[in-house]
Amino acid sequence: MRSAPPRTSRTAFRRSGLVWIGAAVATAAVVLGVALFHGGPSAEEPQSLPASASVAEGPGRRARRHRHLVRRRAGDGGRGAARAAESVRAEVISTFTRYGTPLGPGFWDRPHDGLTPRRQLRERAVGAAVLDKARRVWAREAGLLTDVSEQGFQRELAQENGERAAAAAGGRPLPGVPSYDEHTYARVRAAELDSALSKIYAGGLDLSEARLREQYRIMAGQGAPPFEKARDNVRQALVLREYRTALEARAGYPGIHVHGGLDTDTHR
Repeated sequence: MRSAPPRTSRTAFRRSGLVWIGAAVATAAVVLGVALFHGGPSAEEPQSLPASASVAEGPGRRARRHRHLVRRRAGDGGRGAARAAESVRAEVISTFTRYGTPLGPGFWDRPHDGLTPRRQLRERAVGAAVLDKARRVWAREAGLLTDVSEQGFQRELAQENGERAAAAAGGRPLPGVPSYDEHTYARVRAAELDSALSKIYAGGLDLSEARLREQYRIMAGQGAPPFEKARDNVRQALVLREYRTALEARAGYPGIHVHGGLDTDTHR
């Protein structure tokens, strides 16, 4: 049995093109003028660190310490962290090019204020891997998953692609791509689980009128619509913020910046 929500809900999710979280908060950001999501542009891959490079890449003892940290906290032998490195790579490149660090040979080891892109990539990848593990453990507790291991993720991916291939062969292809690579599938699953978990978590939050109005005062900028028209978007943004805080607390990594899943912070 698939350790995931029923096929009907997952198919509808992927057909929609935007998860509830993304659609709701993107709308709120436009309506209220608040940038809750902010992704960096893609950038040319520096020659010094190819896309297949491990997140643990680095000299000697520091690399070994890093691999140990990943295995201990992410619990997947490092593969999840290597996948996480791919998810944050473009963000790190974008961040350092905004600082003025030129692309090309030496990019990953050229420091800005004492921090190199390579080190930031490692740190963000570890955080992203640990956050994803916390997400999957929470999903298991909520009955959305049964296996939170890397092996479980790979089985999910293989089953998903097998079903897509069978559906295409039968002349009834499923919405979306013909098959997923593991990086894309990891982003899709993270978004699905964030959507489902945030809805569950919303049931225990204070979403009273008074709190929604306070959140509106925080979010609303000049020219914002009246509260009555923005109420639903304000509610969704508040749920998203509270869920993100709870997920970070579970992971023990506050303020993580992660693409492909949930990200309510503006990137610095």
